Amino acid sequence: MSAEIRFAETLSEGERESLFGWGEMIFGIEDAAYRWRPKELHFITEEGGRAVSHVGLVRTRVSVGGRGLTVGGVGGVVTRPEAQGRRLVHAAMSEAARYMCADMGVEFGMLFCLPRLAPFYARQGWQLVADEVEIEQPDGPVVWPYRVMVLPCGGRTWPAGRVEVGGLPW
Repeated sequence: MSAEIRFAETLSEGERESLFGWGEMIFGIEDAAYRWRPKELHFITEEGGRAVSHVGLVRTRVSVGGRGLTVGGVGGVVTRPEAQGRRLVHAAMSEAARYMCADMGVEFGMLFCLPRLAPFYARQGWQLVADEVEIEQPDGPVVWPYRVMVLPCGGRTWPAGRVEVGGLPW
């Protein structure tokens, strides 16, 4: 069965259920207490007409060392259990990266991840952010305790300095 990647501005309820309703705490328990920003754009990998993998995007501004940057935030990266191990999400991540850099006009891709997932993203060219990253939560600003990674667009270099997201993570 061949897989196809489809771009969408919204997810149907059926797609949402297929992608995110297959288990409890599908992203893990470490970051389950955090509130997340809804994704604005979606790359959906379909097999046999069924959504099996997803990469979500938001376009936003962050402050790094006091300098404003436009980033393409990547989140909601998931593959259903029966489709895992076949690199389906890799193709969607690659397509999302191309879209962010070429069509969204962002300077960097940016994502929040747990330490165990950093090698997965690093193999696709994502780089760890060394400095502290502050996110907003309903009770106020907090420092993100896990990993943040960036993907440079057009040969850029991520600047040094504290990162202020200025809103919910994605």
